[in-house]
Amino acid sequence: MARPTTTRARTERRVRQRDFWQRRYDEDPTFFGPEESDFARWCRPILRSEAGLREVVELGCGYGRDARYLSSEGFHVRAVDLVRRSEPSSTAPRAAVEPIESDCLEFLTTLPRGKVGAVYSNMFLNMDFTEREHRDLMRAIHRALAPRGLHLFSVRSTSDPWYGRGRRVRPDTYDPSPHRVTMHFFSEAYADRLAKGLFEPVRRTERSEGGSDFPIRLWYFADRRVG
Repeated sequence: MARPTTTRARTERRVRQRDFWQRRYDEDPTFFGPEESDFARWCRPILRSEAGLREVVELGCGYGRDARYLSSEGFHVRAVDLVRRSEPSSTAPRAAVEPIESDCLEFLTTLPRGKVGAVYSNMFLNMDFTEREHRDLMRAIHRALAPRGLHLFSVRSTSDPWYGRGRRVRPDTYDPSPHRVTMHFFSEAYADRLAKGLFEPVRRTERSEGGSDFPIRLWYFADRRVG
């Protein structure tokens, strides 16, 4: 059992992150734009290549732009976020999307073991998680996935222009206060360490997004459940 101080610290960090994104979405309901992400488009052919894959769980769905896109591609999407803006656009097929306001780890632990075809997240795992919390999430994702199910996730890279800015909170994690949220940046080696014994790589790439206005650097990972 986690010590009370550890649990309290985790809860405080979740509240700070929830409040940060709640303000962002209240100010601009389509903060990242109205269209699906580049990562969602990158994942589409990978998901399509898996015969029989129908169910996708999205973690940290925000206002639902990728949930809407994946549901329009014929997948049954359960979209989860702490933020109330998790309701996808009204243009999403209503029967295909079930927006859920929940802590993502707690939600994963309620799923039947070994039934989900794919777990998807776009820039969710680089939020303010400790390595222990990342490992807990990886184990919960592994538990929820069907045999040989897919874990698809994008994360900000340690080669991102924002890496190292602000106060160092823990390794590769920085708080660029007062205007932005604490973020963990991923190296490929860190992702491999988290995946060891749980997932094997299918496809991965590091690429830039955001253009000249707000350039960022991300890792795209497609991993397969093992064991």
